[in-house]
Amino acid sequence: MASVAKQGADHSHGGASGLFTRMREATGTVYGDIGTSVLYTLMEITRETVALKHHVHGEELTKLLASGGDLLSRQDILGGLSLVFWALIFVTVKYDLIIMKADNHGEGGTFALWALLKGSTSKIFGLTLIGYLVVAAAGLLAADGVITPPISMLGAYEPLGESLAVAATILSLFILFKPQWRGTSQVGGLFGWFMMLVWFPWIAIKGVPWILKHPDVFLALDPSYAVRFLADFPGVGLFVILGVVVLAITGGEAKYADIGHFARRGETYVGEGQSLDPKDSGRRPVMGSWLALVLPCLLLNYAGQASYLLARGVPPRANTFYALTPKTGDGDVDFAILIVDMVISGIAAFIASQALITGMFSIVKQAIALGFCPRFAVKFTSREAEGQVYIPAINWAMFIGCVTITLVFRTAGNLAAAYGIAVTGTMGITTLTFGYVAHYRWGWGVGKAVLVCAPILAVDLLFFASNLLKFTHGGYYPVAIAAVLVTIMMTWQWGRGQLAGAFYAFGVQGGKKMGWLVALREKVDEIQLSIQENLPLARTLVQGRRRLVETDRAFVFLCSRPIRDLDEYVPVSLRVFLKKYGVLPAHITLFHVRQLTVAEAEKGSARFEVFDLGRNIVSITATYGYMEQPDIRGALRELQLRGEINIPSDRWIIESGEEEIITSDDLPRLTWVRILLFRFILRLSTPAHKFLGLGYDAGVSKEIIPVVFSREGVKVALPELEINDPEAPPHLVAG
Repeated sequence: MASVAKQGADHSHGGASGLFTRMREATGTVYGDIGTSVLYTLMEITRETVALKHHVHGEELTKLLASGGDLLSRQDILGGLSLVFWALIFVTVKYDLIIMKADNHGEGGTFALWALLKGSTSKIFGLTLIGYLVVAAAGLLAADGVITPPISMLGAYEPLGESLAVAATILSLFILFKPQWRGTSQVGGLFGWFMMLVWFPWIAIKGVPWILKHPDVFLALDPSYAVRFLADFPGVGLFVILGVVVLAITGGEAKYADIGHFARRGETYVGEGQSLDPKDSGRRPVMGSWLALVLPCLLLNYAGQASYLLARGVPPRANTFYALTPKTGDGDVDFAILIVDMVISGIAAFIASQALITGMFSIVKQAIALGFCPRFAVKFTSREAEGQVYIPAINWAMFIGCVTITLVFRTAGNLAAAYGIAVTGTMGITTLTFGYVAHYRWGWGVGKAVLVCAPILAVDLLFFASNLLKFTHGGYYPVAIAAVLVTIMMTWQWGRGQLAGAFYAFGVQGGKKMGWLVALREKVDEIQLSIQENLPLARTLVQGRRRLVETDRAFVFLCSRPIRDLDEYVPVSLRVFLKKYGVLPAHITLFHVRQLTVAEAEKGSARFEVFDLGRNIVSITATYGYMEQPDIRGALRELQLRGEINIPSDRWIIESGEEEIITSDDLPRLTWVRILLFRFILRLSTPAHKFLGLGYDAGVSKEIIPVVFSREGVKVALPELEINDPEAPPHLVAG
């Protein structure tokens, strides 16, 4: 096995993309969301400030803003800009300088933090609570993922009017989700050129002329302006303002969630639960593009919008972004420029959605690996970055969710009320979990962990509390989505845990070891009995009315773990097969698939480990890279040609276990509902044989394993049809 492990390390020397290429991809993948926040953030801050200052709401506010005018003071304008500026600095310090240092094999996000935490050998205080919060964060990020595309696109198409904006958004959503199968490197690379060469320079250019007219706008860098601005809104008003300031940093969490897509293969092998070398981590390109391009351009545009407010007052409908669009005085030319501006903004809003889509793929992939999520077909799209994946089921589920959100809320302003709870909730959980990792995994003292994380967590919670005010105005929507997803994930984890306990009791506590199976085969060969003289292919081991029949067929049993010696326990699917049918195959192959974290495993003999356990019982461990589709039939043919296995048939029956959930009548109602939900999720998940690429033509036979849930517990329920040899020692008793 040492050669395979070494191969994993050696294979990681592949040539990864250069830093500039990864920065460009990060610009198009990660920063579309936060990069298009300029479309609506200052507009919403202006609207809420006017509403609070003039004590108007609803239709009265709409009428007041219809023509705009001198509705805000200089202090209001600079105070709002100051809040936006320091919110962006907060995101920079939190993620770029602190949180992104924690990756699990290059992956980011709350599940990566959970994996790092689980790798700690210390006893962790409150681990169960952290586990629930991590799952909740994943659900909240998913809810955020179905809000981000509609709010960005509806904001970009706002000048078209409500009906046309909705239609354009739905069309754009389809165009966005359709090519996701090409992968982050291609989608993000194409988007990256646009964001790097068009969008970010364009928003900076729009802001600069207005800044030159009012350079004093940079007084807003003084945080005292933000403090005085908030002081003008005692009580609930303060939380209302902070609730819309959050719009400036939505998408910031994608900086961490997406870093796995930009990590590169280094010179040393890194296992699960370990972090990459900093030079190989996706942190470098993500942070580099932020500091060099994204952040400066955002600040210039926000400053430009504030400068416009200082010079001209509040524009019609408070749309400060489109108020910056250059004008010549010629109506036709100005209209053409507005159309160009809107097209550029629409493309940017289109791209903005990529950050959350990419993040969701990463999170679901990690959730599957950690047992929080059912199996889905996962397609790896890059040979250089294992983190770049495409999950069709998640892709189209998000598309349906985005379309539903668009049809329900219809405008960016309405959606702003639903936006924020999911983002700030995720940010707070990330900070708390990071503190645990820093203390329990990195060895930080409690004082240091609290000193670093407590101020950040305080800001996160302040933003979260501010957004709770939106709950009854649409904020319930992402919370409801998150609640459904958390219920599914927790039910799946609970159900798999129950099944694992039942399989352990059946296969280990009451099971047999491989040595027993080899001895049983030996006993059958020695006895040389026949049912009838004219049936030479069948031999039996008789115990009363119970008969063990040998068949000449070759059976391949898929195993979740490698079998290397006679002290290993007989796999559950094989034991169920023996108990149900009383048939001992002439040749038994136990097949385990091991997948590496490199694109391709080494070809040839290093791919396979073959263990001859004796008496035509063979165990095979086949190693594949994440870009390779396991080929079980091809592996068997190749090993047969090499003479490493001697299967007396050119066709194999491949046995794959599949659970059948049975409920007893004495279960409590709530438990019954939980089991019913688990059974439904189990049916939706991808079966093991399909997950391994075995289709209907592969000679697959499903071995149904009945599992009964009752008040007494969960157990594998099979008829007690034991196979015994009356003269055999106790260790030869079959079961």
